[in-house]
This record gives sequence, structure tokens and C-alpha cells, in this order.
Amino acid sequence: SFQYNGGIYESDLLGGSMLARFLPQTVPFFKLLMEQNAVLQRMAQSLIVVMENTYESEGHLKQINILEEEADKLNRKITWHLSQTFITPIDREDIHAINLAQERVADGIQNLASRFFMCGFMYQRFPAHMMTRNIKGMIEETELMLGQLEKKKDVSTCCPGSHIKRLTLVSGHLHSLKSRKSDCEMLQAAGISEMMDSEIPNFEKVRELILWSQVYERIERAVDMVSDLGDTLEEVVLKYV
Repeated sequence: SFQYNGGIYESDLLGGSMLARFLPQTVPFFKLLMEQNAVLQRMAQSLIVVMENTYESEGHLKQINILEEEADKLNRKITWHLSQTFITPIDREDIHAINLAQERVADGIQNLASRFFMCGFMYQRFPAHMMTRNIKGMIEETELMLGQLEKKKDVSTCCPGSHIKRLTLVSGHLHSLKSRKSDCEMLQAAGISEMMDSEIPNFEKVRELILWSQVYERIERAVDMVSDLGDTLEEVVLKYV
């Protein structure tokens, strides 16, 4: 007889032999990917608080580190299930690509938050503040795109035109995401211009400008990582429309 145990079928007779790997399994990959995305959204919200540079910033930095560990666990869990599951709802390389893209976003947010906090700035710059808010908005768009991919398994042949509707929705979410990315690029240009126009009365000001340039660079990386996640989701959805 066979028993289901955490995504793996174990056999009382075969002692968990290789045969068990080829038996039908039900692993909630979409659910795991959505959980991973929810962690990203919580990290993005805490990032906003960290960069508001208030008494709450340190606590939210700790929260980001905890959430990053949670994202790592989900990444490893998804990877492990992929290695053990014979049949997947979509191609395993697509699940792996989404998983990897989301893990990179988690790493990018943690790196940005840690760097900003370590710099010890006494104030926040408006362009950087708005860019971090755009990061959260971009991640919210990826959640909606991921939701359309999950609906793939619920769409039946009795719903003509549903695939066109899904494609339109995904394209709209991606357009919104890219629009936010463009806003970030303009904000970054404005922020750098503001820094270049600043007076430099002493060396401490020079140090501050160098640190802010490093922060802007990390914000740009985080924005690019979320944008790459959106591109990955679009490519995967297009395969199943």
C-alpha cells in the first residue's frame, strides 16, 4: 500500500523505492509560488518603513531579514518538490524560472534595506522614497500576473475567449509594471541631478553623496529584478494561452 507524506508517496512494501517517484503526486506549486510572492509584498512594505528613516526602521529591517529566511525556505521547498515530482501543472523549467526570479527579488530587497540602514542617513530623499513605493506597486502587479497563470488550470473549453481575456489582463499588468519602472528611472535621474547640484562644504558631505549613490544603485537593481520577474511571468503565461 502507498501513503502520501508531504508531497512524496511512500510504500510500505517498497520502502520508498524509486517507483514512488513516478506515481501521481499533487504538489500545490501555484500555492507555493503565491506564498512566495506574498512574502515579497511584505518585504516591500517593510522596505518602505526602513527607508522612511524613523524609530520603526530597525524593527522593520529585522522583519525583512526574517522574511528573507522564509523566502529561502520556500525557494528550497519548491526546488525540492520539482526534483521529486514527475508530473507538474506547467513545465518544470517555468516553475523553476518563476521561483528563481522571486528569490532574486527577495535578495535584492534585503540588500537594499541593509545598505540603507547601515549608511545611517539623518533624512530621506524624496526620489528614493518614491522609488521604493514603486517597487511595492510593481510586486503587486506580479501577484496579479501570477494569479492569471494559476487560472490556467481552471479554464475549460466551455469558455471561449477566456484565453484572450487572460492575455489582455496580463499585458495590462505588465504595462503597469513597466510604467512604474519608467517612473523609477526618471526619479533616479532627478535624484542624481539633485545630488550633483548640492553644495559640498566639507568631506562629510562628499561621503554622504557617495553613500546615497550606492543606495540609488541598489534601488535600481531591485527595480530591475522585479521587472525581470514580470518578464518571466509574461513569457510563461504566453506559453499556456
